[in-house]
Amino acid sequence: MKKALTLFLVVVIIALCVSGCAGETPPAETTGTEPVTTVTEAVTTEEITTETETETETETEEVTETETFGEFIIEPEEDAELAVARVFGDNMVIQRDNTITVWGTSNKDGAKIRGLFMDDEARGEVDDGKWEITFSPKPVSTEPQVMTIDDSCGNSVTISDILVGDVFIIGGQSNAEATGIHIPQAVSDIKPDANRLLRILHQSADDVIPNRKEAKNPRDDLINQKRKWVKESRAYASTVTLLGLFFGERLTDETGIPIGIISTAANGAKISELMPKELADKYKYKVGGNVGVAEYYNGLVHPFLRVKFKAMVFFQGESEAFTGANPSPKKYDRDIEDLFTEYRSRWGFDFPVYNIQLSDYTSRSAIASSNTGYVRAQQFKAYTVMTNTRIIPSYDLGADEGFSNYMHSPKKKALADRVADLALADLYGIGSADGALAPEPEEITLSEDKTYVTVKFKNVGDGLVSTSGDNKFNGFGFGKIEQTNKFVKAEGEIISKDTVKIVIPEEVTKLTGIGYCCAAHVAAEDVQLYNSNGLPALAFYESIK
Repeated sequence: MKKALTLFLVVVIIALCVSGCAGETPPAETTGTEPVTTVTEAVTTEEITTETETETETETEEVTETETFGEFIIEPEEDAELAVARVFGDNMVIQRDNTITVWGTSNKDGAKIRGLFMDDEARGEVDDGKWEITFSPKPVSTEPQVMTIDDSCGNSVTISDILVGDVFIIGGQSNAEATGIHIPQAVSDIKPDANRLLRILHQSADDVIPNRKEAKNPRDDLINQKRKWVKESRAYASTVTLLGLFFGERLTDETGIPIGIISTAANGAKISELMPKELADKYKYKVGGNVGVAEYYNGLVHPFLRVKFKAMVFFQGESEAFTGANPSPKKYDRDIEDLFTEYRSRWGFDFPVYNIQLSDYTSRSAIASSNTGYVRAQQFKAYTVMTNTRIIPSYDLGADEGFSNYMHSPKKKALADRVADLALADLYGIGSADGALAPEPEEITLSEDKTYVTVKFKNVGDGLVSTSGDNKFNGFGFGKIEQTNKFVKAEGEIISKDTVKIVIPEEVTKLTGIGYCCAAHVAAEDVQLYNSNGLPALAFYESIK
């Protein structure tokens, strides 16, 4: 009787143990229990102009609880499949000091997922063919790290050579996307270094155009699965975004922090193609350019919504500047403001934006792109009401007359340096934002007798200067912003450290507004007003009644 009772108890204990392992039989291999800290991200939203962190400063996220995982039981299944989103890959950079979300797919609903990264463990479960896990924030790591993702069916994926630093997104259209292949004249400025702490994931319009069916709806992963994170090298230097490459080089060279660049830009993209469909529908946009409404957003932007990053650099608007373009410049200020409001809402934090005013595209583009100056003015108008945003002029860094690829200036390094100067000051405390900001109009006054206008600027450094050789300069005009080709040109004069005076020409019979560098083509002789730091005044337009 005792033997029977003992045997019964043994059977019950075994059954309980098996039940405690979710009904799975003991595997040939198991791993021990490791503690993990689960945190809730505390996002700080603040103006770029406020005091910013240096490379040695980090934000500490509040620890909400400590979770201890049990054994991770593995029961191999031959037909089981596990995939990690291609957003993640060897050579990538992960955003420091922020929760790290990793996701993927599996054909085994209910299967358990385990991630291991930098002595941290994260767990998840497959639901409807998808899984997601979240690691706690990690500090900067210049030493390559390894991430392993396992499932309870015996599959394992390893991602190697991961750095932890700051990630930046480069968005917009061709002048943001352009590579050394598109602008070979810029390749000489590239000084690739395989040891530099810079990694780039490049995408382009060519990834979406052949795959428009897949871009009809928002994607959770790269639309071109062949794209991958790459280190800077001579082999890859000409195949990635030049704007992102030069920008990233400056940042990592000066901070010592690993920098990751993700390109979401697309050649020829209209803003309606970069908008989520809900926003495009709100404004009744039905027509795209190369692709349909929202298709560049679905294919290039949406896959990264769960990726944390530091800031976004944006260069777009040429497609709205084309004569007869739809959407047109008329509502571009509204569209660009709402685009970033929507982006920030979807990403879940108020990330800094570095928006680039359109370049000059030589006299060849004056007819085809007659609204270029109009878009510049709308970019400035949007900037005045947007938060956590900088605006960078580039009209003086356009292609030179006679340059064959007139829409895509080779002066990408000079432009990237302007953006980097601001980002280094804003985000790392390196240098001064005062020295990196372009002159910006803050007070426009019509004289009592209506014969002249004065414009007071801020961000003038030691004072405004003219490259003409005296205090006179060109670039101002009077007229309607919708008709920049009919602007009446006017000469300006620097009358004090921060103020200029523009006499209204007699040809102006009806005073409607004043603009600076709002012409379709800004000739070299019209780029003359700078601050003492060598930065040109921002293009702008202001109505006068």
